[in-house]
Order: sequence, then C-alpha cells, then structure tokens
Amino acid sequence: MAGLLKRGALAILGMVVVLGYWTIKGHFTDQASASLSHIPDKVWGGGGGQVVVEVESSDPGRVTMSFETNKPIDSPEHKFLETWEKVGAGSHSFTVDVPAGVGGTAEMDADSPKVGSRVRIAVKVGGTVVAEDDSELSEPLKPGYGFFAQVEMEDYAEGKLEQDR
Repeated sequence: MAGLLKRGALAILGMVVVLGYWTIKGHFTDQASASLSHIPDKVWGGGGGQVVVEVESSDPGRVTMSFETNKPIDSPEHKFLETWEKVGAGSHSFTVDVPAGVGGTAEMDADSPKVGSRVRIAVKVGGTVVAEDDSELSEPLKPGYGFFAQVEMEDYAEGKLEQDR
C-alpha cells in the first residue's frame, strides 16, 4: 500500500513540475497558450499582405488581435494565435504582415472607463479602411460588463469582413 501511495505522489509531483516548467517557460518566451503579450509585426511568416490597425481611446486600455487560419479546426494546418498589448490613452497604430487566408478579431478595450469615455478601432488594407467600430460610454459601466470597439475579419490580407462570407 505504501508503494502505491508513493507512486501516486511521485506522479502528481511530476505533473506539477512539468506544468510549472511550461508556465514559467511560456512567460519568458511569450508562447504561453498560443498568446503573445504584444502585437507582432509578422504572423506565421506573413506574405499575404499588410494590415494596419489604428486604435484611439480616451483611457488606457488593451489592444487585442487574434489570428486564425481558415482551415478546419481538426486539420493539422489549422493555427490560432491571440495577441494583446497594453496602450495608454490616445492614438496608436500597428502594422502586421499576415499570411493569406488568415482572419480574426481586432479589439480595443478601455480600462476603468467613465461616462464620456470613447474607443475606436479601424482596420486598413492597402490604405483603405475596410472595417471600423467606435463607441462612447453614455452611462456608468455595470459590473461584469466591458467597454470596447471590435471588428471581425474573415481574411485580414484581403480586407474581407466576417459578415461577407
């Protein structure tokens, strides 16, 4: 019985060590959970085209961009990456070289917004705005709610919106 308990304890300890290693390694290499703590200049080698994301916020906040291949989820070629970056109040611009056939969501969230706070996001391809959203907070934010502007893209490189399917 003591041998069985010892084996069980060692198995649990081994799992804790491996999960701890992955967590610590992920924080130092920015590879934790297919996520990056900055908006990258290039995704998966790029080559499909450049997308420019412009954001404006009256408050500090966070820009989030997700990237997902238009392959079936069970395909070995399917990839997903979520990226984010903290930004101060004001205007910010990010240029990302993306592969063809990659879509996702781009979002600007405001931290601790107040009545009158504003957020805006615009996605440009080839110098043309292909998607845009903005919002102004007209009443105090309720607990559990977020304040953001968001666009969903079917294909960043082509400037194709999610609803254009």
